[in-house]
This record gives sequence, C-alpha cells and structure tokens, in this order.
Amino acid sequence: MVMTDYQATLTRMQKGLADAYRQSPFVLNVPGQSVACKVDPEYYLVMEPIFTELMARWAVTFPDNVLNTLTHTGNLVVSAIMRTHIIPLSVSWDGRDFEIQAAFIPAEFFDRALKLYAAGAGPLPVSDLRIRADERGAVEAFFQDKTPPSSVAYL
Repeated sequence: MVMTDYQATLTRMQKGLADAYRQSPFVLNVPGQSVACKVDPEYYLVMEPIFTELMARWAVTFPDNVLNTLTHTGNLVVSAIMRTHIIPLSVSWDGRDFEIQAAFIPAEFFDRALKLYAAGAGPLPVSDLRIRADERGAVEAFFQDKTPPSSVAYL
C-alpha cells in the first residue's frame, strides 16, 4: 500500500495558489471576484466547489486529492455533526446579500503560501465580505468543538 505524502501535496497547492495570486491578486480577498476571502484574522471563507476545482488545477492534482490533503493536514474545517466541509451561508458585501456554498480554511494556509511563494507577500487584511448575523448560530454549530470565526466575520 502506497502512503500519500500530504505534505508534498500541500506544498504544491500553496505554490500553485501563490503563482495564481502573483498572476492575478483578485483570486484572494476581493468579494464577488475571489474564490477565498479572509472573514476574520483566523479564517478564510472559500466558495465551493470552485475553490477545490481551482486548487486542483493550480496544484496539478484531482479535486478529491485537494480535499483529502486539506483535511488530513488540518487545513479544512469539517463539521463533525454534518460530516461535510460545506455549509450554505448568506453573506454580504457592498450592501447586497448572496447565498453561497462555503467552506472555512485557516488563514495560516493562505498566509504561509503568500509569504513563502508569492515574493514575500504578507498576510492579507480582513476583507469586506461578511457573514449575515442571523447565520451565526449555524456557523457555531458547524464549528462544534472548534473555535468559530470571531464577531468581526458577521454583519
């Protein structure tokens, strides 16, 4: 049986993300254009399934490998109750509300990718994307036994 080298795949994913960011900084932190936005200092909210599909393309791997790698390295929040990494949410920016399929990834995954592989780009600030306040209970239930996003993530 062949053991999967999740660390090598994670590095390839971070290098691919950094390369995509260098080519077009709009892939991160621009609500309405980006596949991932920092919603508080600790978490990025990613749009699914497009985030997984793009990460697979950037890392030259399969989407299932992206999800397995993020899960096994602790870089993807998976709900113990729902047994999924996806949560439907209402989010807001520019005074408009949108329904999305979201997932949460620790900011460290993105910060490390940018610092190491995107010419020393530092951590990005919290974006203008906010989770609707009435979704807070669902998000906290999704994060059961984990630290949920802080109040800055909500509108």
